[in-house]
Amino acid sequence: MIVELLQRLKDYKIAVVKHTPHGIDMQGKDSKRFREAGAMEVVLLGDEQVHIKNASSLFSVLKYLRDYDIIFVEGFKSYKFLPKICLGDAECENCIMRDPEIDDVIGYIEKEVKIERIMKELPNFNCGECNHRNCREMAEAIYRGEDDFKNCRYWNPNAVISVKVNGEDIYMGKFAQDIVIKTITGMLSAFKGVGNIREVEIKYKVKKD
Repeated sequence: MIVELLQRLKDYKIAVVKHTPHGIDMQGKDSKRFREAGAMEVVLLGDEQVHIKNASSLFSVLKYLRDYDIIFVEGFKSYKFLPKICLGDAECENCIMRDPEIDDVIGYIEKEVKIERIMKELPNFNCGECNHRNCREMAEAIYRGEDDFKNCRYWNPNAVISVKVNGEDIYMGKFAQDIVIKTITGMLSAFKGVGNIREVEIKYKVKKD
């Protein structure tokens, strides 16, 4: 099923993570078929681990692959946080579909990709001021056409900005965000070697109070 999905979802950037508790053997196995079907990366985890930038667990691999549109994970049935498509009577945690049709799976994946893209546009403070319980719920409402980005008090159409002070999120409206963005961008633009600024990370810790 995964191979056929890869072939039909060719417009997305896709990676596959495959559980290999019995060792790694590429020839004639699914791992080779995933690559041939169009997966840009196939990561194998088991007793024999393939290290991707020192990745040695599923969580670190998923973090490494965070820029992909879709990550298929085969195996890891007991990982509750993973939504799973289950075949036959196999037992697994967080089963969202069992023996589905391919079109149903593709519909679900495309919906989730669109919602995730909406999530990346939101500040993800989960403040609840929009009358939704969290940003995920608002993203779903936007996807259904029942809400709009502008109803998020902290949404900025020009950038996504987040600031933490002593580990706590600082909520800023668009006006305050624009001041911070323009100030930092203007300051950094004066430094030699700084080109077109797309993303900025600043973190500092006061050595002495």
